[in-house]
Amino acid sequence: MEGKCPPDFTLSVVFPAYYDEKTIDKMVHKAVAVLSDIGLRDYEVIIVEDGSPDGTGAVADALARQYDKVRVIHNEKNLGYGRTLRIGFLAARMQYVFYSDGDCQYDLDELRKFIALVPYTDIVSGFRIRKQYSTYRKITSFCYNLILRILFDLSDRDIDCAFKLYPRELFDRIELESVNAFIDAEVAIKARALNYRTTEVGVTHWPRPEGVSTFGRPSAIFKAIVEMTKAYLKYRPQIKP
Repeated sequence: MEGKCPPDFTLSVVFPAYYDEKTIDKMVHKAVAVLSDIGLRDYEVIIVEDGSPDGTGAVADALARQYDKVRVIHNEKNLGYGRTLRIGFLAARMQYVFYSDGDCQYDLDELRKFIALVPYTDIVSGFRIRKQYSTYRKITSFCYNLILRILFDLSDRDIDCAFKLYPRELFDRIELESVNAFIDAEVAIKARALNYRTTEVGVTHWPRPEGVSTFGRPSAIFKAIVEMTKAYLKYRPQIKP
């Protein structure tokens, strides 16, 4: 099944990019190579550059000049992870939307497995087989996922894994409100309320080679807790066990 592409399948690949000057080019080159090899009827790569103060924007623009299927959206200022992903999702023009971060922590060859599962499920969600970051981050991630499973009856074991494939029409049916990393959970919660089926697939996770990560900081955790509380009060009655 791996590597086969459903007939008439089209795909938008979204890369949120912040402090990814030294890695976003590798991700885009790999994405173009994989998608060309699979033989998609049509695809696009969207880089959403989130007001990064380094050279991420210039590198992204150079990639758009190199590939006609790559386009760049520049945020005038840093808007945060949630807003940046939302911009990318809503800008997508194809039938399906895949996203991953621009920091080279994932193997885009594994996208082939996700595409092969499209005829059998609605959403394909990655989980990191072996998380490559600090013990502190592993503990906070475990607690975060456990709380989400308890509060929202989610089955996802790694909700903040940045390797997911969605049907584009999902984003016409839901309103995304998160401005931070809670956006992955928000999509899962609202898709769950609409009875979308999710299949999980294990993916390789590499240590971040360059750049800056804001996940795991106390301020980011606090913001996620605030958004989680708001989501629980607003959407929990819609979730049936």
